[in-house]
Amino acid sequence: MAFKTKTDYFGLAGTTGVEIVADNENKSAQTAEAMGSDGSVVASEVFGEQIAPSCDYKISAAVTVQADTWKLGAVTTTGGKTVALNNISISTSAGSETTMSASGEQVADGATPAACQSLYPLPALNLPPCHRAKILFGAFELSGTGCHLSSANYTASCDITKATKEGNPIAHDVSNGRIECQVEIVQTGSDAPTIAPGTGWKVASPLTITNPDADYPTYAATLVKYLAKPSATPAT
Repeated sequence: MAFKTKTDYFGLAGTTGVEIVADNENKSAQTAEAMGSDGSVVASEVFGEQIAPSCDYKISAAVTVQADTWKLGAVTTTGGKTVALNNISISTSAGSETTMSASGEQVADGATPAACQSLYPLPALNLPPCHRAKILFGAFELSGTGCHLSSANYTASCDITKATKEGNPIAHDVSNGRIECQVEIVQTGSDAPTIAPGTGWKVASPLTITNPDADYPTYAATLVKYLAKPSATPAT
């Protein structure tokens, strides 16, 4: 059986070690309805058909991405549809393979991010193919004898705002760029874990313990890094 070729809406599989394994077009549309005097719909029009695609990836080899190479807000055109990337998620955990996904939204045909610097460059990424929990993007350092990283999940995201006409996007921009890191740590010794945020990172939710019956205690925390656009000067 020959499987259908997957569509890489965001071009991330062009990076060595990143393999696309699934895609979802996620198509939708809006409906305008007119109601007659008796309360029945007497006319309707479907308009503004859009896609908000997503892709799933697997890691086949070491992934090395230089800073400012992957950018939230980056636009690509596939099948005549132009989409802007607004989410990259990487999940790592002890004894499990690393998974990665990306999603975006349709923007104006042929749109470019140049006019408003509608991009959030991501920091460098070094992602080995090992099946273990990983510290990525220089997010933090873990200390504590007998404390082990169980999982670390990273979500780089931004908001896409759009101007539309008859349901179709005619202009867009991005805002609220950030990377969030959710960590879980297991404690096997007498030391409680401590985490020191990396450069540009902040602890958004401090370590909090869950200490169940007949099991080792675990700690969870969330860190965040706020991203900046290439130019901080307001458009004029």
